[in-house]
Amino acid sequence: MVTVNRNDIERKLTTITSALRSNSSFPLLGANTGGQLSFWQDSYMPIWDGLESQGEDEFTFSVDPTIFRNIVSGFKTEYIDISINAKKAVVIKSDQSKVTVPYLDGPYDEIPEKPLMQISCTVERDFLRALMKSKDFVSKTYENMGLTYSYVGNKDGQFFISGAGSIYQYATSVPYSGETLPEIIMPPEYAAVVGRLFSNDNIQVGLSDRQQIVMADGPTLISTRTANETYPNTVYAMADTDGELLFTANKQKLLESFRLALQTTKDDMVGLSSRTQDDLVGLDVYIPNSVIEAELFVEVDIVAEFSRTYFSLPFLIKCISAFEADTIYVECLNKFNGAFRIGTGTEEITVLQPIQYNEPG
Repeated sequence: MVTVNRNDIERKLTTITSALRSNSSFPLLGANTGGQLSFWQDSYMPIWDGLESQGEDEFTFSVDPTIFRNIVSGFKTEYIDISINAKKAVVIKSDQSKVTVPYLDGPYDEIPEKPLMQISCTVERDFLRALMKSKDFVSKTYENMGLTYSYVGNKDGQFFISGAGSIYQYATSVPYSGETLPEIIMPPEYAAVVGRLFSNDNIQVGLSDRQQIVMADGPTLISTRTANETYPNTVYAMADTDGELLFTANKQKLLESFRLALQTTKDDMVGLSSRTQDDLVGLDVYIPNSVIEAELFVEVDIVAEFSRTYFSLPFLIKCISAFEADTIYVECLNKFNGAFRIGTGTEEITVLQPIQYNEPG
Protein backbone atom coordinates (compact mmCIF):
# COMPACT_ATOMS: atom_id res chain seq x y z
CA MET A 1 0.00 0.00 0.00
CA VAL A 2 1.16 3.54 -0.76
CA THR A 3 -0.21 6.94 0.20
CA VAL A 4 -0.63 9.91 -2.18
CA ASN A 5 -2.02 13.42 -2.00
CA ARG A 6 -5.58 13.12 -3.29
CA ASN A 7 -5.79 16.60 -4.85
CA ASP A 8 -2.55 16.05 -6.76
CA ILE A 9 -3.57 12.71 -8.22
CA GLU A 10 -7.07 13.97 -9.05
CA ARG A 11 -5.65 16.95 -10.94
CA LYS A 12 -3.33 14.75 -12.98
CA LEU A 13 -6.02 12.19 -13.77
CA THR A 14 -8.45 14.92 -14.81
CA THR A 15 -5.94 16.38 -17.24
CA ILE A 16 -5.05 12.97 -18.67
CA THR A 17 -8.67 11.95 -19.24
CA SER A 18 -9.51 15.31 -20.81
CA ALA A 19 -6.94 14.57 -23.52
CA LEU A 20 -8.67 11.35 -24.53
CA ARG A 21 -11.08 11.08 -27.40
CA SER A 22 -14.61 10.23 -26.30
CA ASN A 23 -14.49 6.78 -27.93
CA SER A 24 -11.11 5.83 -26.45
CA SER A 25 -10.98 2.36 -24.90
CA PHE A 26 -7.31 2.39 -23.85
CA PRO A 27 -6.67 1.61 -20.18
CA LEU A 28 -4.51 3.74 -17.91
CA LEU A 29 -1.34 1.93 -16.87
CA GLY A 30 0.19 2.66 -13.50
CA ALA A 31 3.29 1.62 -11.59
CA ASN A 32 4.68 2.45 -8.18
CA THR A 33 8.40 2.17 -7.56
CA GLY A 34 11.02 4.17 -5.69
CA GLY A 35 8.57 6.62 -4.11
CA GLN A 36 6.99 7.55 -7.44
CA LEU A 37 3.49 6.61 -8.66
CA SER A 38 3.73 6.79 -12.46
CA PHE A 39 1.02 6.77 -15.13
CA TRP A 40 0.96 6.12 -18.84
CA GLN A 41 -2.11 6.80 -20.96
CA ASP A 42 -2.01 5.31 -24.42
CA SER A 43 -3.83 7.26 -27.14
CA TYR A 44 -3.05 9.14 -30.34
CA MET A 45 -1.10 11.43 -27.95
CA PRO A 46 0.55 9.16 -25.31
CA ILE A 47 1.00 10.83 -21.92
CA TRP A 48 3.49 9.97 -19.19
CA ASP A 49 2.93 11.50 -15.76
CA GLY A 50 3.41 10.79 -12.07
CA LEU A 51 3.55 12.07 -8.52
CA GLU A 52 5.33 11.38 -5.25
CA SER A 53 4.09 8.45 -3.17
CA GLN A 54 4.79 7.34 0.39
CA GLY A 55 5.32 3.64 0.97
CA GLU A 56 7.65 0.90 -0.21
CA ASP A 57 5.21 -1.37 -2.06
CA GLU A 58 5.99 -1.87 -5.75
CA PHE A 59 3.14 -2.79 -8.10
CA THR A 60 1.60 -2.18 -11.51
CA PHE A 61 -2.04 -1.81 -12.54
CA SER A 62 -4.31 -1.29 -15.54
CA VAL A 63 -7.69 0.45 -15.10
CA ASP A 64 -10.33 2.44 -16.91
CA PRO A 65 -9.00 6.02 -16.61
CA THR A 66 -12.38 7.70 -16.25
CA ILE A 67 -13.63 5.31 -13.55
CA PHE A 68 -10.34 5.66 -11.68
CA ARG A 69 -10.54 9.45 -11.79
CA ASN A 70 -14.18 9.52 -10.70
CA ILE A 71 -13.50 7.31 -7.69
CA VAL A 72 -10.48 9.37 -6.62
CA SER A 73 -12.58 12.51 -7.02
CA GLY A 74 -15.33 11.01 -4.87
CA PHE A 75 -13.09 10.86 -1.81
CA LYS A 76 -12.63 14.23 -0.08
CA THR A 77 -9.77 13.55 2.33
CA GLU A 78 -6.32 15.07 1.89
CA TYR A 79 -4.62 11.70 1.35
CA ILE A 80 -5.72 8.33 -0.01
CA ASP A 81 -4.13 4.88 0.16
CA ILE A 82 -3.68 2.79 -2.99
CA SER A 83 -2.96 -0.93 -3.20
CA ILE A 84 -3.47 -3.89 -5.55
CA ASN A 85 -5.47 -7.03 -4.65
CA ALA A 86 -5.10 -10.60 -5.90
CA LYS A 87 -7.31 -9.88 -8.94
CA LYS A 88 -5.01 -7.01 -10.04
CA ALA A 89 -7.72 -4.51 -9.14
CA VAL A 90 -6.85 -1.15 -7.54
CA VAL A 91 -8.09 -0.69 -3.98
CA ILE A 92 -8.51 2.96 -2.98
CA LYS A 93 -8.95 3.56 0.74
CA SER A 94 -9.57 6.61 2.92
CA ASP A 95 -10.22 6.26 6.65
CA GLN A 96 -12.73 3.40 6.95
CA SER A 97 -14.02 3.63 3.36
CA LYS A 98 -12.61 1.82 0.34
CA VAL A 99 -13.54 1.31 -3.30
CA THR A 100 -12.12 -1.31 -5.66
CA VAL A 101 -11.52 -0.32 -9.29
CA PRO A 102 -11.45 -3.48 -11.45
CA TYR A 103 -8.54 -4.51 -13.65
CA LEU A 104 -8.92 -3.62 -17.35
CA ASP A 105 -7.03 -5.66 -19.90
CA GLY A 106 -5.19 -3.81 -22.65
CA PRO A 107 -2.51 -4.20 -25.32
CA TYR A 108 0.35 -3.30 -22.95
CA ASP A 109 1.42 -4.90 -19.68
CA GLU A 110 3.89 -2.24 -18.54
CA ILE A 111 4.64 1.43 -19.06
CA PRO A 112 6.84 1.98 -22.17
CA GLU A 113 10.01 4.03 -22.04
CA LYS A 114 9.56 7.75 -22.62
CA PRO A 115 10.70 8.99 -26.05
CA LEU A 116 14.07 10.75 -25.96
CA MET A 117 14.48 14.18 -27.49
CA GLN A 118 17.25 14.26 -30.10
CA ILE A 119 16.97 18.03 -30.40
CA SER A 120 15.27 20.34 -27.90
CA CYS A 121 14.81 23.82 -26.49
CA THR A 122 13.10 25.49 -23.53
CA VAL A 123 10.04 27.73 -23.71
CA GLU A 124 7.85 29.59 -21.23
CA ARG A 125 4.09 29.57 -20.84
CA ASP A 126 3.50 32.19 -23.53
CA PHE A 127 4.44 29.42 -25.99
CA LEU A 128 1.60 27.26 -24.62
CA ARG A 129 -0.86 30.17 -24.73
CA ALA A 130 0.03 30.81 -28.37
CA LEU A 131 -0.51 27.15 -29.25
CA MET A 132 -3.90 27.20 -27.52
CA LYS A 133 -4.95 30.22 -29.58
CA SER A 134 -3.60 28.82 -32.83
CA LYS A 135 -5.76 25.69 -32.62
CA ASP A 136 -8.90 27.87 -32.64
CA PHE A 137 -7.90 29.20 -36.08
CA VAL A 138 -7.01 25.99 -37.92
CA SER A 139 -9.14 25.19 -40.92
CA LYS A 140 -12.21 23.01 -40.42
CA THR A 141 -12.26 22.00 -44.11
CA TYR A 142 -9.80 19.88 -46.08
CA GLU A 143 -9.10 21.81 -49.28
CA ASN A 144 -5.59 22.42 -47.90
CA MET A 145 -4.66 19.68 -45.42
CA GLY A 146 -1.74 21.71 -44.05
CA LEU A 147 -4.17 24.33 -42.73
CA THR A 148 -5.93 21.77 -40.54
CA TYR A 149 -2.86 21.80 -38.25
CA SER A 150 -1.12 24.32 -36.01
CA TYR A 151 2.24 25.51 -37.31
CA VAL A 152 5.48 26.18 -35.42
CA GLY A 153 8.31 27.67 -37.46
CA ASN A 154 11.24 30.02 -36.95
CA LYS A 155 11.44 33.74 -37.52
CA ASP A 156 14.18 36.13 -36.38
CA GLY A 157 15.44 33.73 -33.72
CA GLN A 158 12.00 33.07 -32.23
CA PHE A 159 9.25 30.51 -32.68
CA PHE A 160 6.64 31.65 -35.21
CA ILE A 161 3.29 30.08 -34.29
CA SER A 162 0.28 30.17 -36.58
CA GLY A 163 -3.17 28.75 -37.13
CA ALA A 164 -4.99 29.62 -40.34
CA GLY A 165 -8.02 28.90 -42.47
CA SER A 166 -8.87 29.95 -45.99
CA ILE A 167 -9.79 33.55 -45.04
CA TYR A 168 -8.32 34.09 -41.56
CA GLN A 169 -5.08 33.66 -39.64
CA TYR A 170 -3.65 33.90 -36.15
CA ALA A 171 0.10 34.38 -35.75
CA THR A 172 2.61 35.40 -33.13
CA SER A 173 6.29 35.02 -32.24
CA VAL A 174 7.58 33.79 -28.87
CA PRO A 175 11.16 33.37 -27.61
CA TYR A 176 12.95 30.13 -26.81
CA SER A 177 16.38 29.14 -25.51
CA GLY A 178 18.43 26.20 -26.75
CA GLU A 179 18.61 24.43 -30.07
CA THR A 180 16.69 25.59 -33.16
CA LEU A 181 14.02 23.09 -34.16
CA PRO A 182 12.89 22.44 -37.73
CA GLU A 183 9.36 23.51 -38.58
CA ILE A 184 6.64 21.49 -36.88
CA ILE A 185 3.17 20.72 -38.23
CA MET A 186 1.21 19.96 -35.07
CA PRO A 187 -2.23 18.35 -34.63
CA PRO A 188 -4.59 20.94 -33.08
CA GLU A 189 -5.66 18.42 -30.43
CA TYR A 190 -2.06 18.35 -29.19
CA ALA A 191 -1.91 22.15 -29.18
CA ALA A 192 -5.13 22.24 -27.17
CA VAL A 193 -4.10 19.88 -24.38
CA VAL A 194 -0.54 21.01 -23.61
CA GLY A 195 -1.72 24.25 -22.00
CA ARG A 196 -3.72 22.25 -19.45
CA LEU A 197 -1.20 19.48 -18.96
CA PHE A 198 1.83 21.47 -17.80
CA SER A 199 2.02 23.55 -14.63
CA ASN A 200 5.64 24.77 -14.51
CA ASP A 201 6.85 28.02 -16.06
CA ASN A 202 9.52 26.33 -18.19
CA ILE A 203 8.71 23.52 -20.63
CA GLN A 204 11.08 21.48 -22.77
CA VAL A 205 10.08 21.08 -26.43
CA GLY A 206 11.82 18.79 -28.88
CA LEU A 207 11.75 16.09 -31.54
CA SER A 208 12.57 12.41 -31.11
CA ASP A 209 14.49 10.26 -33.61
CA ARG A 210 11.09 9.05 -34.87
CA GLN A 211 9.97 12.60 -35.61
CA GLN A 212 7.67 12.72 -32.63
CA ILE A 213 6.86 16.10 -31.12
CA VAL A 214 7.71 15.82 -27.44
CA MET A 215 6.98 18.25 -24.60
CA ALA A 216 8.03 17.66 -21.02
CA ASP A 217 7.65 19.35 -17.65
CA GLY A 218 9.28 17.33 -14.88
CA PRO A 219 7.50 13.94 -14.70
CA THR A 220 4.87 15.01 -17.25
CA LEU A 221 5.53 14.21 -20.93
CA ILE A 222 3.30 14.08 -23.99
CA SER A 223 4.20 13.09 -27.53
CA THR A 224 2.57 12.88 -30.95
CA ARG A 225 3.77 12.45 -34.50
CA THR A 226 4.45 15.54 -36.57
CA ALA A 227 2.21 15.70 -39.65
CA ASN A 228 3.72 15.12 -43.08
CA GLU A 229 2.02 18.15 -44.60
CA THR A 230 3.15 21.40 -46.22
CA TYR A 231 2.20 24.71 -44.63
CA PRO A 232 1.69 27.74 -46.94
CA ASN A 233 4.44 30.39 -46.86
CA THR A 234 1.85 33.17 -47.04
CA VAL A 235 1.45 32.96 -43.25
CA TYR A 236 4.81 34.70 -42.94
CA ALA A 237 4.04 37.18 -45.71
CA MET A 238 0.84 38.46 -44.13
CA ALA A 239 2.68 39.00 -40.85
CA ASP A 240 5.64 40.80 -42.48
CA THR A 241 4.09 42.90 -45.25
CA ASP A 242 3.60 46.63 -44.75
CA GLY A 243 0.04 47.64 -43.97
CA GLU A 244 -1.87 50.92 -43.98
CA LEU A 245 -3.22 51.82 -40.54
CA LEU A 246 -6.97 52.47 -40.84
CA PHE A 247 -8.11 52.91 -37.24
CA THR A 248 -7.50 52.15 -33.59
CA ALA A 249 -10.32 51.11 -31.30
CA ASN A 250 -11.36 49.87 -27.89
CA LYS A 251 -11.62 46.12 -28.24
CA GLN A 252 -14.61 45.75 -25.95
CA LYS A 253 -16.66 48.45 -27.70
CA LEU A 254 -16.03 46.82 -31.06
CA LEU A 255 -17.03 43.40 -29.79
CA GLU A 256 -20.21 44.74 -28.22
CA SER A 257 -21.27 46.33 -31.52
CA PHE A 258 -20.39 43.29 -33.64
CA ARG A 259 -22.11 40.86 -31.27
CA LEU A 260 -25.19 43.06 -31.39
CA ALA A 261 -25.00 43.04 -35.19
CA LEU A 262 -24.84 39.25 -35.14
CA GLN A 263 -28.29 39.18 -33.52
CA THR A 264 -29.84 41.05 -36.47
CA THR A 265 -28.76 38.85 -39.40
CA LYS A 266 -28.90 35.30 -40.64
CA ASP A 267 -26.25 35.91 -43.31
CA ASP A 268 -23.40 36.40 -40.80
CA MET A 269 -22.01 39.24 -42.88
CA VAL A 270 -21.13 42.82 -41.97
CA GLY A 271 -20.00 45.87 -43.93
CA LEU A 272 -17.63 48.37 -42.30
CA SER A 273 -16.85 51.88 -43.48
CA SER A 274 -15.28 54.95 -41.92
CA ARG A 275 -17.28 58.06 -40.99
CA THR A 276 -15.62 61.39 -40.35
CA GLN A 277 -18.44 63.88 -40.66
CA ASP A 278 -21.29 65.43 -38.67
CA ASP A 279 -18.99 65.64 -35.63
CA LEU A 280 -18.88 61.84 -35.55
CA VAL A 281 -15.74 59.82 -36.07
CA GLY A 282 -15.99 56.06 -36.15
CA LEU A 283 -17.31 53.05 -38.04
CA ASP A 284 -20.66 52.60 -39.71
CA VAL A 285 -21.68 48.98 -39.22
CA TYR A 286 -23.93 47.88 -42.08
CA ILE A 287 -25.85 44.60 -41.95
CA PRO A 288 -27.02 43.42 -45.38
CA ASN A 289 -30.22 41.37 -45.48
CA SER A 290 -30.88 41.99 -41.80
CA VAL A 291 -33.90 40.31 -40.23
CA ILE A 292 -34.18 43.07 -37.63
CA GLU A 293 -33.90 46.74 -38.57
CA ALA A 294 -30.68 48.17 -37.14
CA GLU A 295 -28.44 51.20 -37.60
CA LEU A 296 -25.15 50.63 -35.80
CA PHE A 297 -22.21 52.95 -35.23
CA VAL A 298 -19.14 52.55 -33.04
CA GLU A 299 -16.66 55.26 -32.12
CA VAL A 300 -13.05 54.57 -33.14
CA ASP A 301 -10.04 56.73 -33.97
CA ILE A 302 -9.97 56.92 -37.76
CA VAL A 303 -6.47 57.27 -39.24
CA ALA A 304 -7.31 56.68 -42.92
CA GLU A 305 -10.75 56.74 -44.48
CA PHE A 306 -12.00 53.63 -46.27
CA SER A 307 -15.12 52.61 -48.14
CA ARG A 308 -17.50 49.88 -47.12
CA THR A 309 -15.76 46.51 -46.88
CA TYR A 310 -17.52 43.24 -46.08
CA PHE A 311 -16.39 40.52 -43.72
CA SER A 312 -17.66 37.32 -42.13
CA LEU A 313 -19.08 38.59 -38.86
CA PRO A 314 -18.33 35.47 -36.72
CA PHE A 315 -14.75 35.35 -37.98
CA LEU A 316 -14.32 39.09 -37.38
CA ILE A 317 -15.45 38.59 -33.77
CA LYS A 318 -13.02 35.67 -33.42
CA CYS A 319 -10.11 37.70 -34.80
CA ILE A 320 -10.72 40.56 -32.36
CA SER A 321 -11.39 38.30 -29.37
CA ALA A 322 -7.95 36.70 -29.65
CA PHE A 323 -6.27 39.61 -27.83
CA GLU A 324 -6.06 40.46 -24.14
CA ALA A 325 -5.14 44.14 -24.66
CA ASP A 326 -7.81 46.86 -24.50
CA THR A 327 -6.74 48.72 -27.66
CA ILE A 328 -6.40 47.17 -31.10
CA TYR A 329 -4.88 48.50 -34.32
CA VAL A 330 -6.45 47.63 -37.68
CA GLU A 331 -4.45 47.83 -40.89
CA CYS A 332 -5.33 47.21 -44.52
CA LEU A 333 -3.06 44.82 -46.44
CA ASN A 334 -3.39 46.04 -50.02
CA LYS A 335 -1.09 43.27 -51.28
CA PHE A 336 -3.53 40.68 -49.95
CA ASN A 337 -6.87 41.78 -51.41
CA GLY A 338 -7.42 44.45 -48.77
CA ALA A 339 -7.35 42.03 -45.86
CA PHE A 340 -7.60 43.53 -42.37
CA ARG A 341 -4.63 42.83 -40.10
CA ILE A 342 -5.51 43.28 -36.44
CA GLY A 343 -2.95 43.66 -33.69
CA THR A 344 -2.06 45.35 -30.42
CA GLY A 345 1.40 46.69 -31.21
CA THR A 346 3.11 43.37 -30.37
CA GLU A 347 4.10 40.36 -32.48
CA GLU A 348 0.61 38.89 -32.07
CA ILE A 349 -1.75 39.44 -35.03
CA THR A 350 -4.87 38.11 -36.68
CA VAL A 351 -5.72 38.56 -40.37
CA LEU A 352 -9.14 38.42 -42.01
CA GLN A 353 -9.83 38.47 -45.75
CA PRO A 354 -12.78 40.52 -47.03
CA ILE A 355 -15.83 38.99 -48.70
CA GLN A 356 -16.97 40.00 -52.19
CA TYR A 357 -20.54 41.27 -52.00
CA ASN A 358 -22.59 43.02 -54.67
CA GLU A 359 -24.83 45.54 -53.01
CA PRO A 360 -28.40 45.58 -54.39
CA GLY A 361 -29.36 48.45 -56.67
